[in-house]
Amino acid sequence: MGVALDRSQAETAFIDAVRTAMPGIDAALSATPSDWLGAGDDRNTIARLHGEIAAGHAPAGAAYHAVRSWSMLVWQPAMAGIMGVHGHNLALPVDRMGQRVTEGGVYGFRLPAGQSLRTDLAEMIELTATRIRAIADRLYAELCAIAPVKEKIAYRLLADRILGTLVHLHAHEPHLDVCAHAGRWLDAAGLSGMSALADVRLTSGALHPVLDRKQCCLHYLCEPGALCQSCPKQPRALRMERMQAYWSAHA
Repeated sequence: MGVALDRSQAETAFIDAVRTAMPGIDAALSATPSDWLGAGDDRNTIARLHGEIAAGHAPAGAAYHAVRSWSMLVWQPAMAGIMGVHGHNLALPVDRMGQRVTEGGVYGFRLPAGQSLRTDLAEMIELTATRIRAIADRLYAELCAIAPVKEKIAYRLLADRILGTLVHLHAHEPHLDVCAHAGRWLDAAGLSGMSALADVRLTSGALHPVLDRKQCCLHYLCEPGALCQSCPKQPRALRMERMQAYWSAHA
């Protein structure tokens, strides 16, 4: 009984932490509403998401619309899974996540209550990473039926999302040595070598992990000439310089 109660409290604390960190995210432990992704009509819901993205970013072109749709579909399972493990000692059932699609974005999720697991850290990473990959694979198949994305591009971006989440969690919870487990997360998700981390020296003198990406997200197609700070289209030295400046201000 005590273990079950502890788990329930941890699940509630996880939801509270998500709502606090991201006030716009409608997160809860409950059944998935009938019109959300994960409720059974995923292809039509993904088609709606893709259509909204295409309408909102028409000049960016079809490749961007497809890649942006993919990034939207997978960011919440990765974020929630990693936060659950490292922040709340929970392996959450993210492979059963329901997601809210609205106005060209995916913001809000539902998870079944009472189905998370607690075990040692290595096993929770293994299980959660496998679940992230499972939901990603399903969503990838549905998206490609509507707007194909090259497999290497899609899964490199998923790897970036996983490692990027670790970096942001480290920035806000530096006592959690989350980035020490980056390789384990990628290996367990079947994404070994698809993204990487590097260290930069902040102006404070501290070392801080940053993304060492291998894949462009195509955001520059929305704003010609504007590259993300971690974009691999830039020389690596410039990327590191830009990320050093960003995390010196925000870590």
